[in-house]
Amino acid sequence: MKRKTVRGLPALTFQTRTMPISLIDCRADESAFSKKELKNRAAYFLLNGAPVFSVNEQSDGRFLLLAAERDFVAWKQSGAKDVEVRVYSFTDEHAAVFSVVEKLKNERLGATDEGYLMKSLIDEHGFTQESLAALIGKSRPAVANTLRLLTLEPQVLGLVESGRLSAGHARTLVKVPKDKQVVFAEEAVRRNLSVREMERTIKAFLTPPEILQQEKAAKAAAKSEQLKAFVERMRGAFRTKVSLIGNAQKGRIYIDYYSPEDLYRFEELLEMIESFDRS
Repeated sequence: MKRKTVRGLPALTFQTRTMPISLIDCRADESAFSKKELKNRAAYFLLNGAPVFSVNEQSDGRFLLLAAERDFVAWKQSGAKDVEVRVYSFTDEHAAVFSVVEKLKNERLGATDEGYLMKSLIDEHGFTQESLAALIGKSRPAVANTLRLLTLEPQVLGLVESGRLSAGHARTLVKVPKDKQVVFAEEAVRRNLSVREMERTIKAFLTPPEILQQEKAAKAAAKSEQLKAFVERMRGAFRTKVSLIGNAQKGRIYIDYYSPEDLYRFEELLEMIESFDRS
């Protein structure tokens, strides 16, 4: 029998035991799980062994399952009679916190499901984003980004929950006025936009035209400076006049020569480049 302290929950310990599965109550509705998935999980457990489940001891001698409901139902439906468990003696509040934390840490959840669970810990149990992040092993920005999804319009969240819109796409809509969020979300689905493309579309919508023009001019100026520097490098390498007509997209480069010696020098440079390519 082992005793360990639960990290993140003060002065709480568990005991590892094997007990009849009939003593454990599971609050989850079994019909919520896919029959095929339950069958596959049960077959996997029969071959590889069941996981150790976490339960909370009740005053009537029974035990309440705290997490991994799907796996527990699968193991139960496999015909198993016994199960290995970690037995905790939580208060009701600590049991609720532990159950949510286990789901966030160990179960594959959709982004909105994660957000609702995080929000419950913050609203109902007084966690901050920082303390919650430390408890579930994520960064505070990751927690904040997940919570921001819940501020979106319900129709947008519906697209995320259905898998038609990714959480990354949805996060780009946080700064968009609510009356426009659904329009952008549906457009992203219709056009199969990448997250980067959606970011650019939303930035263009949110940024005043004069600012966009300034940014465009600044980028053009930066490219122009790069071209000027490139021409100066060519002048230094060829030791003659070099001119450029055009921009970063297309144009012409003119290299002047004033004597046979200039041509001979160009030929030597070309032979050096060709010999380097061959090697």
